[in-house]
Amino acid sequence: MKAVIFDLDGTLINSAIPFKKMKRLVIRYLEDAGVTRGLLNDEMLNSEITSLAAEDLKVRGFPERYIKRVLNGVSDLMNRVEIESLDAASLIDGVPEILRSLKERGFRIGLLTRSCREYAEKILRRFNIRGYFDAILARDDVEYPKPNPTHALELLKLLNVSARDAIFIGDHLSDMECAVKSGMKFILFRRDDHAEDVDVLKIRDIRDVLKFLDK
Repeated sequence: MKAVIFDLDGTLINSAIPFKKMKRLVIRYLEDAGVTRGLLNDEMLNSEITSLAAEDLKVRGFPERYIKRVLNGVSDLMNRVEIESLDAASLIDGVPEILRSLKERGFRIGLLTRSCREYAEKILRRFNIRGYFDAILARDDVEYPKPNPTHALELLKLLNVSARDAIFIGDHLSDMECAVKSGMKFILFRRDDHAEDVDVLKIRDIRDVLKFLDK
């Protein structure tokens, strides 16, 4: 194993992003832009919302240029909500220790996040952990963010490692989907029991990553 890749919100950071509010704002914006009302709901992943919206607008005859402008507007809206949440976020226990230990052992460290680049950079610098990361790839750095595996594959290129030599740690099943489709090993980090029935390696303390790597 040569590289360890982390998700951000819920894995390294106790996020304060109001995701439900964000989704509702996005859905309202998309419906005002011409998406069929009632097609989208706040139980969907953001990736599902945007892909369904784009498909619906295309079917309804809107030009590609307009659809692209609408999706850029969605990204701007999400960025604003994320940045507004920065001050209320906190660092998950053990994060500086695990990052320092991984770096001392010679691992390359990456960050793969569906948050925007500005949010990721600012929050890592706020908690003085930005320097541990060899590469970061955020939502607005790629055309197709996770769970699309191309997001992970682009990060692996930046880290100059193969998928078989990397492991991805995240708190959501969409992270697992991204890892599996890109060929990486995966660890699910959850501090609750909501994913007990998922057949995947799980940890409750982020520092336990080292126990897996030591094996």
